[in-house]
Amino acid sequence: MAIFYLFVFGVYLYYCKSKYFPAGIYKFPASWSSWLGLALFATGTALYVSSEGWASGMLLALCAVTVALMLIQFAAILGKWYFYGLVILTHGLALIDLVS
Repeated sequence: MAIFYLFVFGVYLYYCKSKYFPAGIYKFPASWSSWLGLALFATGTALYVSSEGWASGMLLALCAVTVALMLIQFAAILGKWYFYGLVILTHGLALIDLVS
C-alpha cells in the first residue's frame, strides 16, 4: 500500500497541472510538481521491480498507475467532498499498512 500511495500522490501532482483539473479542488502551487510526480512514479516502479522482479514489478506498476489515474480523475470530477474522501481513505489505508 505504501508503494501505491506513491503512485496516488504522483498522479495528483501530475494531474493538478492539467487544464482539466477541477477548479474547486486544491492545486499544488509549485511549477515543478509534474516533475515530482514523475519522480514518484519512477520510485514506485523501482520499488515494485525490486520486490517482485522485473516482469511482475513492471506489470504491478502499470496496474497501480492505471488505478491511481482512474481514482484521482473520477473522484475529482465527482466533487470536492468525494476527492477529499479519497485522500482520507488513501492516507488511512497507508497508515494501517505501516502499523501492521
